[in-house]
Amino acid sequence: MKYLLIILFAAFFSHPRVSNAQKVKVRNDTVIYKTKTDSITQLLSSMPDDTLKVLSLITLSERQYEFQPNTAKTTTAFALAALQLAEKLHFKQGIALAYRAMGVVYEDMKEYKTAIQYYQQSLDLAEADLKNFKHDEFYPPLLNLYFYLGDYPRAMETISRQMTVVEKLNDKKGIAHCNNILGYIYFKQENFITAENYYGLYISNAKALNDSVMLAHALGEVSDVYTEEKKYKESIEALSTTIRICDVLEVDPGKQDTIHTHAWLPHYKSKALYRLGVVYKYMGKFPEALQYALEAIDYSKKVSPPKYDLARYYISAGDIYKEQKNYVKAVQYLSYGFNLSREIQHRENIRDAAEYLSQTYALQNRYDSAFYFYRLFTGLKDSIVNNETKMKIAGIQGQYDVAKKDREIVRQQQIRNILIASFVFLLIVMLLLYNSYRLKQKNRFQREHNLQQNELFNAIVSTQDQERKRIAQDIHDSLGSVLSAAKLKLSSLEEDKAIFTPGQLEKYESTLLLLNEASSELRNISHNIMPATLSKLGLVAALQNLIDKISSNAGLQISFSAHEFEGRLEESTEISIYRIVLELINNIVKHAKAHKVTIQLIRYPGYINLVVEDDGCGFDHEKIAEEKKGIGLGNILSRVEYLKGTLDIDSSPGKGTTVIIEIPYRLL
Repeated sequence: MKYLLIILFAAFFSHPRVSNAQKVKVRNDTVIYKTKTDSITQLLSSMPDDTLKVLSLITLSERQYEFQPNTAKTTTAFALAALQLAEKLHFKQGIALAYRAMGVVYEDMKEYKTAIQYYQQSLDLAEADLKNFKHDEFYPPLLNLYFYLGDYPRAMETISRQMTVVEKLNDKKGIAHCNNILGYIYFKQENFITAENYYGLYISNAKALNDSVMLAHALGEVSDVYTEEKKYKESIEALSTTIRICDVLEVDPGKQDTIHTHAWLPHYKSKALYRLGVVYKYMGKFPEALQYALEAIDYSKKVSPPKYDLARYYISAGDIYKEQKNYVKAVQYLSYGFNLSREIQHRENIRDAAEYLSQTYALQNRYDSAFYFYRLFTGLKDSIVNNETKMKIAGIQGQYDVAKKDREIVRQQQIRNILIASFVFLLIVMLLLYNSYRLKQKNRFQREHNLQQNELFNAIVSTQDQERKRIAQDIHDSLGSVLSAAKLKLSSLEEDKAIFTPGQLEKYESTLLLLNEASSELRNISHNIMPATLSKLGLVAALQNLIDKISSNAGLQISFSAHEFEGRLEESTEISIYRIVLELINNIVKHAKAHKVTIQLIRYPGYINLVVEDDGCGFDHEKIAEEKKGIGLGNILSRVEYLKGTLDIDSSPGKGTTVIIEIPYRLL
């Protein structure tokens, strides 16, 4: 009798929580669960070591996690006991379920690497014995975790594996689910055409299955593609249909075959409201956008959506407030979404919230906060972009593995290749005939060929000369500031010379002389150094890093600000601007005797404005320009001319120096 109690207990609490009335019942039964857990544990300890006990331990682990979150120790104990017993009994199904339960525990503790290992192990066992496993219980946890981490290549690998399984089993709903996930992955890679194709298959699957809940979800998903493609009318129509289906089924579930699926309708409705807000925001209709964004948040309070969705709703509302110049509300909503996303470590939400917070703080002239969030945004953006590059490679293989139509494409490509090869062969024959006909012109062709070879040789030599010049120039820019700072530090001991011993004085003067000689020799042997920060984080981050180093070494007070740098420039442009700023600071350190320096970098539509000011001793610009031609200011002028920009210097002895540079640019 007591074992029957455990079975009934496990079955009751393993049933999915669904409608509002059932949710109330579950909450009430939770009290019973909490008071009975100890007695159930005692009953389990007296059970024989069989498969029933394994399943009971796994069920208790999952229910303990659901009703009493953050109790990892207790939950892990149940799951680990189930795993050990299942391995002892060679109970493969129990081992797979126990691995999944362990994955849930470690995911809750945010130890995602360990969670992925357990989920992978459970999935491997499930795929090895499809007859006894429900595949839809093992793929979703792993996929959701990869989406949390923004790891789309591995998500593609996982969904490709599931598609192979559901096609083998002829599982219509499973195929529909896979089409939906494939559409989502391609949408995240901004491959909107392929994403729309897969979402179209998902919609067709829902209609064929006569599943209104699935159709509501599919229309909501495809609306994201329409929005990005600026098909706003189609997006609004799809979302309106989603909301209409949700409202109808919420009152009358009709013939929906699973209550669990029906329970997701409120989430689909809240997400549809959020998506309508996004559409109207893109259309520039901010009042309507804000209305829907706030409705999504208010409706979410009734249905408790996943945290990543709720965070996205707040981030969207905050961005709309920013566009309406209500910066207080914008920061409030964006900060809530940012903190919630960081709590669950959702990389894409953190990236979006950081971007909008950076923009909002910049509009308020709070540049320290803006720069902090901008660096966070660019770091996450670059990371996701790298993953997207890998995703494109995995996507090609994934499409080949999971789509039957790809085999037809391969066959067509083979036919096309045969035709191309035949055409090439025919072209070669014609060329041979033509060459035979033109044989008498061989000498003239040979002379022209020799002339081209000579021109190519001259071009190579010229390029090598340019490269040597660039390398020599860049070494001067990079290391000159370091030697100048060292010289300043050493010169600061000038007042202490009186207390030096003769030996110390000789070493001091010798060292100073060596630094002077090194500075002079540096003009002739320089090398090109690419800062790591420049290639990884971009121009603004690299300049900030450079300025921090020089400020600490040279004792200068340098103020730096950058505006409107939301995208990367061409690599050659970023390197040249970096070298220009480096050379200007180097000149200030060596010659200006300045205490304060202000650097301002602004991106306007089509060109970049760079302003560098110092309070130093100033100089005669025309005279210095003649003396320093080819190095120093000459280097700066050469780089500006290379970028097709303009250079204006305002300086005179005793009045400081202002350098204004304007450079045209192209974004990547």
